[in-house]
Amino acid sequence: MLTYRVDVSSILEDLGASEVVDGQLPLDRLLVGDTEFVLVAPASFTLNITNTGAGLVADGTVAARAAVECARCLERFETLVEGTVEGFYVHPGHDRDIPEDQETEPIAADSTIDVAPALLAALALEAPFAPVHDEDCRGLCPVCGCDLNVHDCGCASNIDETHPFAALGGLLGEETPDR
Repeated sequence: MLTYRVDVSSILEDLGASEVVDGQLPLDRLLVGDTEFVLVAPASFTLNITNTGAGLVADGTVAARAAVECARCLERFETLVEGTVEGFYVHPGHDRDIPEDQETEPIAADSTIDVAPALLAALALEAPFAPVHDEDCRGLCPVCGCDLNVHDCGCASNIDETHPFAALGGLLGEETPDR
């Protein structure tokens, strides 16, 4: 399990105190659904950690450059995934007054917090579920599998009219280009 511990001893006893933490999370990959994002460099982050009295609040940003396959044509490409980080940390046993729906992480006995779960959650929330290298990507031919961004194979014009899904072609009132 990936961890990134931050020493917060300098702000634990001072209500309203805060500190800024910059760092890099040595993450190799991020899995979102069935899509794997392979990081080409560590994820960079900046957090502002504040003592609110009820606990510590960490907010900031995280960014990671990742390689991923296009969901339409399977071309590998690089993309930037950026997220907003939100974390709440409390001393164990001091979460009685915290609402049940508020997720918390513990402040360790050595006065450190693990920010990795908040960083990973922020990246996963912002990573596209079906990444595409270009919004105009035409994808792969469903008949022969050729990349339609490279060339037109002509298979679409040869689709059998008796195919069970052929009637769906005119459902929206638009005609296909080859008919």
